Amino acid sequence: MKAPFRSPVCHGCNAVLAGPFIQALGFSWHAACWCCGSCGKGLEGPFVERGGRGYHADCYEAKFGLRCRICQEVIRGTYHQHEGQPICERDYQARFAPRCYYCDEPLLGTFKINAHGQKACPRHDQGVRCASCDRWLERQEWRLPALTTYGTVLCRQCQPGAIGEQEVRAYDNTFGARVLQEVGLELGAGAPVPIRLDTAAAVEALEGPLDKGVHGLTQTHVTSRQGVVTARTIQGIVVVGGLARDHFEGILAHEFGHVWLFRKQLEMLPPILLEGFCELVRYRWLARVPSPLALDLQRRMRENSAPIYGDGFRQMKGIWDQAGIRGVLNSLGL
Repeated sequence: MKAPFRSPVCHGCNAVLAGPFIQALGFSWHAACWCCGSCGKGLEGPFVERGGRGYHADCYEAKFGLRCRICQEVIRGTYHQHEGQPICERDYQARFAPRCYYCDEPLLGTFKINAHGQKACPRHDQGVRCASCDRWLERQEWRLPALTTYGTVLCRQCQPGAIGEQEVRAYDNTFGARVLQEVGLELGAGAPVPIRLDTAAAVEALEGPLDKGVHGLTQTHVTSRQGVVTARTIQGIVVVGGLARDHFEGILAHEFGHVWLFRKQLEMLPPILLEGFCELVRYRWLARVPSPLALDLQRRMRENSAPIYGDGFRQMKGIWDQAGIRGVLNSLGL
């Protein structure tokens, strides 16, 4: 026995369908019932399905689309997550994006960040920096170069107490002796070592290719006659003027390391040993100073990637950590 014929029923209104109808989503519909589940207007062409209903793409986005937590507008295109909430590009840039230290523009994609947490657009990576702490100067600090005697640029944190002609007079062999005592050595008796200041350009002109960026130099002279050394003289130490006190003292400590090496007639050792030793002297001196600048200078020494100063220091510090001053002297052939 055949089952009785049953007319199809509209999925939209549940009324029996008579005449033409529409097949969609696996159901049958009156033409008038096949409409957007949001605006109620007829659906023609592409649509979006949800819960057995069809929606215009725009209506679906407005009803169910992801909304920005700030402006509550539907997010179209890329967006950001902030504290687990979606934020549209416009509001993210305005409220949450990190901003360039120089131009205050939002930083999106790749940007630069220094050890002080300052962020900047890549185009500002070569901006004006403090000669001592390496912090990027604020816009209102850019006028400082015109105010410094030696052309040294310092930020407002480092500028108080910067070493000039008056301040450098307090430094002499007594300071050098204190520096070397920090590593268990003696400077010993000897002629006073003259200490003078000069501009960075002048000091760099005196330095050899291994000495770039150290801001100081020990000048020595060896006199010989017919291959026999007749005199060995320490002419003096020159340091870039206008540096912050802790920075200046660290440079001067390094140079008194060279004074000690010269007095011990060790100046012909490989540069990695000479500079590694002097950087160790500098590091030990800075380690006794609890200032933020001294701590940052020590960090920069540990992270220095230079093959002579960086690698030399880490090599010498490793010897110091394992065997103390005796191990260091052994590495110098003493």
